[in-house]
Amino acid sequence: MKAAEKYRHVFGSIHHLKDQISWTTGLTNMVEFLAWEPKQILGITKKQYVRQIIEWATDPELAGKDVEEIEHAIIKKLNTKMHESEQLETYSTQRVGICHPREATRRVMFFSEEYLNKEFDIFLSLCSDTYLDLFYQQFITFKSNETWSMHGNSGLFEASTALKAMYMDNLAYNHQSNVLIANELKFNGRKNPDQILKYCVMYEHLLENGFIDKGTKFLLLFVGGDALEYNKQRLVDRELALCHKRPKKYQHLLRQELLDIVDHLQVASLTWPALIAFNDCYLAENNVCQVEQKLLQGFRQSLQSKSFMHLAV
Repeated sequence: MKAAEKYRHVFGSIHHLKDQISWTTGLTNMVEFLAWEPKQILGITKKQYVRQIIEWATDPELAGKDVEEIEHAIIKKLNTKMHESEQLETYSTQRVGICHPREATRRVMFFSEEYLNKEFDIFLSLCSDTYLDLFYQQFITFKSNETWSMHGNSGLFEASTALKAMYMDNLAYNHQSNVLIANELKFNGRKNPDQILKYCVMYEHLLENGFIDKGTKFLLLFVGGDALEYNKQRLVDRELALCHKRPKKYQHLLRQELLDIVDHLQVASLTWPALIAFNDCYLAENNVCQVEQKLLQGFRQSLQSKSFMHLAV
């Protein structure tokens, strides 16, 4: 049984992006992220961690010791290493080495783009359709008062769609309005040099495999530290120039079918401070229920705590 089949057998699958996913799936995705990226918790790769334990256990000083003595010695060394890596200031740089649990938590909360992606998944899945209408209508026109469904980058998405090597961040889909939004989050970095074309590959795959309907409007929204250049054609031309320089690697992106998708793709960008400002305005101008108030205010607090809101100052 292949990996995707194992996943679907255990966790189920989606058959169309209109399928509604519970917000609690975002918590599962968080666990999945940490399970597949143990370096986020260990501070070093799993292979490095195992090698370090082996080196300690085979130290000549421990020759002839019983298991309990070896265990005690390794735990002592491990605790020493963890305390050496721990930083006591919120935005201090990260030290190389095995993480203390507090240090691992500090790194993912304030410095991890992937962790932010998972927070964003949960945030969007709990937002009202009214909020999502107003938010996305800043960038693309569509019919209001319809239902949104959210999909994060997860084993569920990959195993269901069979879309490999496409590390999208989050998709917002409105079936009745026939609109797909790809939310590409940047902690404080730039867009990848081939990112627009790769999202066109994703759109093509979803359409061909029945996960979206023909004629679906497509917006690629970058959210990050800096606003993206708004000239779509210039952005695409740069990506194509890169692909032409390395045609063997990028031949799958140099197809007319993708250029046809580019023609109707819309690209926009938003900064994190602008997102906070929109949320504040939404709260002030709308009669929002207490649950959504807490949701927006909580996400605001989380965004304001991220390192990109402090280190650039």
